[in-house]
Amino acid sequence: MGQPQPGQPGVFIVQPILQNHQAGPINDYFCYSIFTMLFCCLPLGIAALVSSIATRNAIARRDWQMAVQSSRRALMLNHIALGMGISVIAIINVVIVIMYII
Repeated sequence: MGQPQPGQPGVFIVQPILQNHQAGPINDYFCYSIFTMLFCCLPLGIAALVSSIATRNAIARRDWQMAVQSSRRALMLNHIALGMGISVIAIINVVIVIMYII
């Protein structure tokens, strides 16, 4: 009588799962951020650098979820800044070639 029968509600104890970072190191993309800040797109490079520093701080606090989130944001901003830098250089080269031909 003391045990719940199948189909009857019972009391369950659920323990939280602690997330431990076992997948490997989290990259902060710090050097990539400095490169894109100096050579590609200053505003996006600064935003990527801030995210890189936030990643380092989260790793120091052992906040793996925030570290992964900041790392992904830094990588995305760096890729966008690099794409914008390459696009601007390509457009400038096309304009120079067109001006040279005419």
